[in-house]
Amino acid sequence: MKIKQLLGMMALDANANEVGKIDDAEFDPQEGKINAITIVLKKNFISSNKIEIDFEDVKSIGDYVLLDKEINKEAAIEEAEKAKDAKEEVEEVEAEIVEDEAEAEEEAEEAAEVEIN
Repeated sequence: MKIKQLLGMMALDANANEVGKIDDAEFDPQEGKINAITIVLKKNFISSNKIEIDFEDVKSIGDYVLLDKEINKEAAIEEAEKAKDAKEEVEEVEAEIVEDEAEAEEEAEEAAEVEIN
């Protein structure tokens, strides 16, 4: 099976509950195997979150990708949203740091100019 055939397939958990669709696969070309898959969890019509599953947790692939573990979709969505929020917070803090560093650099340049004059 080619990876592109895997993409878009529906994933079911160990209880045959619909989890979501395969969105991506992490492939190790040196070992020639898939390490993980990313599943899109549809929250509603316009919103979705993603979870990553180790490929070891894939039981079989046929018409569906059958996982060897239970996935609580609501809990997975909540966890993915928390991770997304945390990532956004980190990005905001990093942007503030860059801005503060630029301001500090500007102030240092101004101070150096004053000392020269």
